[in-house]
Amino acid sequence: MLALQRVDEKANKRTANILPCRIHHNGPTKVTKRYWSPQIEKEGTTTSYFRGRKLRGKVITLPAGYRGVVAKSTERYLPQPIKPQESPTYTAVDEDIEIADDEEEPSEPVRILEETSTFEDIIVWGHDILPTIEDPFVKGIEEWISFAEAIHGDRAKDHQPAGGDEKKSA
Repeated sequence: MLALQRVDEKANKRTANILPCRIHHNGPTKVTKRYWSPQIEKEGTTTSYFRGRKLRGKVITLPAGYRGVVAKSTERYLPQPIKPQESPTYTAVDEDIEIADDEEEPSEPVRILEETSTFEDIIVWGHDILPTIEDPFVKGIEEWISFAEAIHGDRAKDHQPAGGDEKKSA
């Protein structure tokens, strides 16, 4: 199990990019405008060049009420709740002692993830052409949002605070 923890209320706002290549690095890097400078063309499309190759991007904006989160794993866990010891109980009908036999299995430890930044847009990039709706990443993101709405949609509306500022993480 995982628990998301906000480290800073004003987390860095970013734009997530899904590139059509593999980069053998996972983590921050100092990227200058010289190497990565996407240009917005028209509503929902962008163009950039990466190592001399033209890339065209389709912008996917998360629906209202959702936010994307970039998180890093920690070695910390949520503290386990201490359960009170139950003592045997007596019944009025039977003088025998009833002992609760439904002992619960120990709960799974919950690892804490720290939120490092958030995003509201994802750009899916393709070589020379815009990714279509059949692109596996575009399709996967849209299906994931539909899936999250099916699971959490009604419950989130029922439990939304009066201010309506509750956001779901995608």
